[in-house]
Amino acid sequence: MQISAVKNILLQIQKISQQSQFKQLVQLVAVSKTKPVEQILEVYSEGQRDFGENYVDEVIEKAEKLPKDIKWHFIGHLQSNKVATLMKVENLDYIHTIDTIKLASKINKYCEANNRSIKVLVQVKLSEEVSKSGATEEESIHLIQEIITLNKLEFIGLMTIGPQGDVAIFRQLYKFKEYVENKFNIQNLQLSMGMSGDFEPAILEGANIVRIGSAIFGDRH
Repeated sequence: MQISAVKNILLQIQKISQQSQFKQLVQLVAVSKTKPVEQILEVYSEGQRDFGENYVDEVIEKAEKLPKDIKWHFIGHLQSNKVATLMKVENLDYIHTIDTIKLASKINKYCEANNRSIKVLVQVKLSEEVSKSGATEEESIHLIQEIITLNKLEFIGLMTIGPQGDVAIFRQLYKFKEYVENKFNIQNLQLSMGMSGDFEPAILEGANIVRIGSAIFGDRH
């Protein structure tokens, strides 16, 4: 089931991105949180290499058992006291959830001490949902200003989580991306937005990275 599911999602992504006014390339991150290694390997066998995890302990455990050419994306809330533990995953390529200067600085310090670098996205809070992490747009500007001075962090884009299918939030993040690109003279920032229930409208509104779990792996129990 998972094998045909990932191919189906990739076809849908390709089709929708061609319908989008942006005609952008879209990266699929298969969100494998709570899923066993065996299921991840099935999806891996179909050629998928980008996988997303929400919990530090879980990605540590899985990364040890899975092929080293997987690119891990950390997409959960990250506490600064867990940075050193998370960064032990050598093939962790992306952190989507940078929301404070303290967190960015701590990751950069670890990278300097261990001779590595990492791609990061700033998580922008655009929803009124209290449970969602992230920096406000104003806070994000100060945060980005700091990140671009940190030599081991590669600032590649913005990420948001909002109520499912809230197209207004996707549009708001796209507008904010344009503002950030102009302010800091940066080109081609990536937008990480859209999940299983709303990746299609997210792509139409400019998403470059979609984070899809249940549509590939089935519902979580």
